[in-house]
Amino acid sequence: MITKSKNLALLAGLLLGAAGIITAQAASSIVTFSVDMATNIANGTFTNGVTVVNVNGTFNGWSALPLVEVGGTTVYTNTANDTTDANGGVISYKFTINGSYEGTADFNNRAARLPSTSGASLVLPTPFYGDAGAPVTNNVTFQVDMSQQINLNNFTNGGGQIVEVRGNFNGWGGGSNLLTLDQSILRTNQFGLVTSNVYTGTVSVGSSPNAAMDYKFVYDPPTNSYEGVSPANADAGGNRFFINSGDQTLPVADYSDAPYAPLSSVTFSVDMSAQAFYSNWNSSMPVALAGSFNNWNTGTPYMTNNPSSTNTNIYYETIVVGQGATEQYKFTFQGTGGTAWENPSPPTLGGNRFFTVPTAASTTLPTVFFSDLQVNDLLTKDMMVTFTIDMTNASQYPTGPAFSPSTDTVYVNGSWLGWLGWNPINLAPYQLTNDPPGSEIYTGQFTIPKGSPIPVIYKYSINGTDNEAASGNNHQRYVRSTAAGAYGFPGDTFGNQYGEPSFGQLAIGRASAGTVPLSWLGAPNVQVQTSTSLASGSWVSHPETAGTVWTAGTSSSNGLVSVTNWPTGGGSTFFRLIQQ
Repeated sequence: MITKSKNLALLAGLLLGAAGIITAQAASSIVTFSVDMATNIANGTFTNGVTVVNVNGTFNGWSALPLVEVGGTTVYTNTANDTTDANGGVISYKFTINGSYEGTADFNNRAARLPSTSGASLVLPTPFYGDAGAPVTNNVTFQVDMSQQINLNNFTNGGGQIVEVRGNFNGWGGGSNLLTLDQSILRTNQFGLVTSNVYTGTVSVGSSPNAAMDYKFVYDPPTNSYEGVSPANADAGGNRFFINSGDQTLPVADYSDAPYAPLSSVTFSVDMSAQAFYSNWNSSMPVALAGSFNNWNTGTPYMTNNPSSTNTNIYYETIVVGQGATEQYKFTFQGTGGTAWENPSPPTLGGNRFFTVPTAASTTLPTVFFSDLQVNDLLTKDMMVTFTIDMTNASQYPTGPAFSPSTDTVYVNGSWLGWLGWNPINLAPYQLTNDPPGSEIYTGQFTIPKGSPIPVIYKYSINGTDNEAASGNNHQRYVRSTAAGAYGFPGDTFGNQYGEPSFGQLAIGRASAGTVPLSWLGAPNVQVQTSTSLASGSWVSHPETAGTVWTAGTSSSNGLVSVTNWPTGGGSTFFRLIQQ
């Protein structure tokens, strides 16, 4: 049994001291947000003193920072000290009215780069709420260096391939904004080598003033070879970004953020054991490595295993990429229903795994489990799971219309279904019903099959389309108890994409009458351990406390909180949670 170390102990009867304190300069950026509500005031969707406009983002854990009116104007503003996002990193944010998120021009969160110096200030441009101002047109020059793609033999100057920029400003369409080679632009790499492989082009970008824009560079052929963007340069959707704030020339970017550098052989490996254990996968189903380095190809060449290994479920592939590049990737397999993509655990970039290639001729990445799920991370039986959603004040993302109980229907889609196509025909078996009738609460109970992940990723829909939140912005909750064969998720609110913590919240009360109250946020693969000493001895596991058999507890916004009165004895008892 493999145990994951997660620093999960909550200890009773122990005084912890610090042998020393190490200090470091904390991240800090003084950020001023502002938004123009003129369009909303004109169309009657915002009234000063009645309606509240906030800004929510990574800087405050997506809670609400109220904005205040600027001297009788239609502009609202406030300033926050961002101590969450790294200096020089990217801040993500959006404006909200009474808790409902705006839609933006790029259908994503707004993004900006923070100052590199701690304590520095950043005053963000003022967009119209929802990027709904009268359009303006600005000339934006894009520049991309193809040197490393040439080095990798992926691209050839004058070889019949094209380079272009695609973004929300051109509907992500191809062929409209081709770039041309400008050999007058010379760049010197980290090894002192000079190249002239920069492609440039100027695009007339029309949008609401200061609207959110995102884009990527693409070369062709092979068809639609979109670059991957490193986390340091990406918005929440994994794209490059800019604010359409006037005529501007964007900095030269290395394609896929891969600077011209020596090449490195990188070996990837994935363990399919958990998928095989629950018959989700077998050795006749080809396993593939798809990523920014191969245009997300899920076909040949497939990964291979070692038939003489003690674990023949581990599959390998070696690729050649540039040193210093940040690459994105996922593992896939060809199942009975087509290509099955993994859902790796955070940290991810746009839901993808990523890594930066070290300065070495070759490297081998650690073996990971498909979707980062081991045998104990999957359901051991079919589970009837109840979903509940509050549709009060719900509105279709990004700009409406508002939900109408008399005419609209509610559905749920999710990872256990393989993400069915977003339409009412595919989702018909997963329609929720009004319960109680006449309210705006909708429920549905559906079977999540054995072998599915304990964490369930899902999303609601009005009338069958993907309109609860931006694409990829989902709910995540955990099936915490499987003993009864049924489990009810806490109620969700449409548009509030909440993700539960996996487990924890271990709490110990005051001893009384020979017992001590103990509570914890558990799961089928989590159990309590005890010890009489931290200095010596071992921890004793209590498998009876795992969610496979435990049902006693209270409900919470994170699901079942397990509770019990633990017998006390002489001396100290220490408790911790362990995930198997």
